[in-house]
Amino acid sequence: MTSTYPARANEPSTITPVTRRDIFTYLRGISRPWWGKMDEVTFLEGLYDLDLTPVGDSQLPTVRADIQQHRFNNDDLHDDWIFEDSRLELSDGPDEVLLSFLARVVHPEVAADVDEAIKHVEELNLRLAPDGWGLRAHEFLSGRPLYESVRVPPSGPLVPLPLEDEDTGKLDLVLGQTFSFLDCAGEETARDLLRTAVLTLRRDGGFFHPIPGDNWTDATYEAVLTVERELLPTCTPEAKELVWQTLRSVLIKLGRIDVQDLVIEGDTRPLPSIPPDWRTQAAAPATPTVRGIRLPFSTTEFDVTRRNFTDLEIRGSQDSSGFHYLYDTRASRMITDFVLDDRPQVATLCNVTIIKKGDTFTPRIKLWKKDKKKAGEVSTTQTVPETVTTRAVKALVDTGDVHENFWKVINFLQGCAGLSTPGSSLQLVAGDEAQLAQLLTGQDRTMVLGAVRTAIGGGLTEEDIRLISNRKEQLQRFERLLIDPDYFQQEESLATTRGPEAVWQAFFEANQWIFGYGLNLIACESINDGKLEQITTGANLFGGAGKRIDAIMRSKGLISSMLFCEIKTHNTELLSRAPYRAGVFQASKELGGGVAQVQKTASKAQQLISSKFLTQIYEEDGTPTGIELSTTRPRQVVVIGSLREFIQNGDVNPEKLSSFELYRTSIQDVEVITFDELYERACFIVEDH
Repeated sequence: MTSTYPARANEPSTITPVTRRDIFTYLRGISRPWWGKMDEVTFLEGLYDLDLTPVGDSQLPTVRADIQQHRFNNDDLHDDWIFEDSRLELSDGPDEVLLSFLARVVHPEVAADVDEAIKHVEELNLRLAPDGWGLRAHEFLSGRPLYESVRVPPSGPLVPLPLEDEDTGKLDLVLGQTFSFLDCAGEETARDLLRTAVLTLRRDGGFFHPIPGDNWTDATYEAVLTVERELLPTCTPEAKELVWQTLRSVLIKLGRIDVQDLVIEGDTRPLPSIPPDWRTQAAAPATPTVRGIRLPFSTTEFDVTRRNFTDLEIRGSQDSSGFHYLYDTRASRMITDFVLDDRPQVATLCNVTIIKKGDTFTPRIKLWKKDKKKAGEVSTTQTVPETVTTRAVKALVDTGDVHENFWKVINFLQGCAGLSTPGSSLQLVAGDEAQLAQLLTGQDRTMVLGAVRTAIGGGLTEEDIRLISNRKEQLQRFERLLIDPDYFQQEESLATTRGPEAVWQAFFEANQWIFGYGLNLIACESINDGKLEQITTGANLFGGAGKRIDAIMRSKGLISSMLFCEIKTHNTELLSRAPYRAGVFQASKELGGGVAQVQKTASKAQQLISSKFLTQIYEEDGTPTGIELSTTRPRQVVVIGSLREFIQNGDVNPEKLSSFELYRTSIQDVEVITFDELYERACFIVEDH
């Protein structure tokens, strides 16, 4: 089949697959078929030579006969077959082939309603513009426009209309388009203002421009450009005018003619961190004032009665001095003093200095009273070490010279049996995980576990840590089995029973917790703390003809109910590859067979177990297990395939997904779960997301 525009069809293609996909999606969603008032053959006659011999193994003499047979006689092609047929070259052919097709879609003979045609042209142009194409009226037929394709300047990032006041994502694209125009024009100063700026639209309301006759009303807007405060000196009137004229042209193209002016503002600074006792600190300011303006006050005190010690870290200076200090991560400040008691006139504080000797740190303690008398009263002052500031000291006890003996007393009191010391637990806070791991290296496991248990609360045991760690490892293995074919093949070669189903059977046997919480989040376990795979109809578990099920489980509770599970593989197809009808896909043979298999197994087992509401489970030698099962309507599950099957060219095929969802939600008593869904549920159990 050949296009009727061979000359221009040889031009290089500039319309991207992304744009073609957007156009086809739009045409699939309109209220009428693409052939409009015509029939399909008549529509295509104006674009293609339909009397050529079809390519391939078709037995029909012409393309026309081929279309007639499959669209009208057999009805085995869906309405939008034209977008996927490679003979028509719409999805991957020359630009002119697609553009000629679109011009025919809005032709008066196809789209009889003029308003409808104009709307389609606007929507199509919106999608074509980023690639530099558009449809324009070039002549008229009975007063109705005929369209042809023309080259237009590329519009830049696509901004879906309408552009609302609160559309921050769209406004950022508008700012990017303005940046691009200024960059192409070589206006570097104006361009660089936008690099870190934020654009918003603000209704004037007569407050910012209350000048009669300036065309401002309560319905007009102004564009607000928020830039870094340091860039404000570069916002000259000339730079602002360049930005505004460029920005205004972009806004007008997007229909925002109500934006009348541009305002450039500096970003706001974060509010200062104010301590709860700011009033008492303000009574006797420790910072000087200049012409009545007080300089910023930054306290290095930490109130132990109100704050949490987990906010503190030990940090070192960035230079080679070796100086280390305590740092408050919440307030972003250095800490030198701990407030033990705070009263209107006097505060009791503990000054701590960190001294590093070799690879260890030791604290030096000073206990002192801070004089909080009103300004003007005389108080004793002391210079803060390594600074030029002073503070009011009412009393001071320095343990620096006898710090070793001081800590001997503290350690003795903490070690006395039967003597309770306040806050006996010690908590170390490191700057990152590596430092924390280094601090815990070589420590007694019982002591470390006790510290963790104290920090997080509850009865954490070594078995809990081992269990969590193992489940995270198994979760990583689950993911590799799903996405790494080489790893899966390696596991298959190591399995005692060959075949992909054997790999999953062995994995789930070793990780029954995945089924225990993964199936509708109902806690389940194996029948007798043994294997998942059981003979449900035979001489062992229930009695019958010897049918084996991949997994039979029971819910955990005073009385358990049965659950039968059939396990396929993650690569098993969920749907047939070819559509049954246009947009309709039937369940695959494996999926239908798995559902039928688990239904039949559950039915036979239920009939052969007992006619009673409850039944007992016994060991092979007749020993009662103490397990009592409800045999009424046992739950049935099929684990099969992956939802990745429905992803094509990076997007989900909605027809396939809806066909699958409609099928599995219509089945009574059987739940169909894909392997990737089961993996995500397992992630929720282990990682809580």
